[in-house]
Amino acid sequence: MESGHHHEIVGLLPHDIGFLVSFIGAFSSFFSIWQFCIAQISPFFMAFIIGVYFTEDSSAIKKAIMSILITSLGYIAGFSIVFAMLGLSTADIGGYFLYNIKVFRILSGIVIFLSGAIMADKGLDKNILPFLPKHIFWLLAPFLGASFAFVYSPCIPPVLSQVLNYASIPENAEKGFWLLMVYGIGLSAAFITVGMPLSLFVGWLAYQRERPRLFITISALSLIMLGIMAITGLMVYYKAFLLSFFVSD
Repeated sequence: MESGHHHEIVGLLPHDIGFLVSFIGAFSSFFSIWQFCIAQISPFFMAFIIGVYFTEDSSAIKKAIMSILITSLGYIAGFSIVFAMLGLSTADIGGYFLYNIKVFRILSGIVIFLSGAIMADKGLDKNILPFLPKHIFWLLAPFLGASFAFVYSPCIPPVLSQVLNYASIPENAEKGFWLLMVYGIGLSAAFITVGMPLSLFVGWLAYQRERPRLFITISALSLIMLGIMAITGLMVYYKAFLLSFFVSD
């Protein structure tokens, strides 16, 4: 993958890697020291899921949970597909995305920025955009997931290194794509494993303190901030800041 999106791949692939290993490797990386790199997008996903909770009828907990699950599935689909295509740097589609990565990051930033603005509008009952459907984030989730994949510039944990090495061989392209898809699903699953209970806890806390609007505002502004960083190219400085905690002199 391109410099600035996926860094150089280290290590050799000793044997064919399996889908379960790919999934577990991605899932476990979220709970490891690699979180310093994943934090490029993980806190913003948490803000998104928390915001979705508040834009639904939070008094009906089952409906709120169902909405979060549906939204999360859409996010997984969008993120994993784009993540996999970017990993196939030797394929035409992967090469096209990587060659035009700056353009796609700007477009992704616009999608993220608008998602934050819509969240503020719906969550704070401003009704500036009354024509939007009730469950707008069900529709936006795949596009937001794809946008997160474009703005994410991951480090390369050992399992991802093996998957990328395998996928870089032309005859392995098809299986390599699915391995990368599974890796993206595993990483997204970790996001949701944390995001679901976190959104429920924050929701309970917000209503206990009678401050739901405060949390909606924080969630919306977080997405808007990520969108601005993606549009302006400031993401590279944000990543450097995160990695300063990870890389020692």
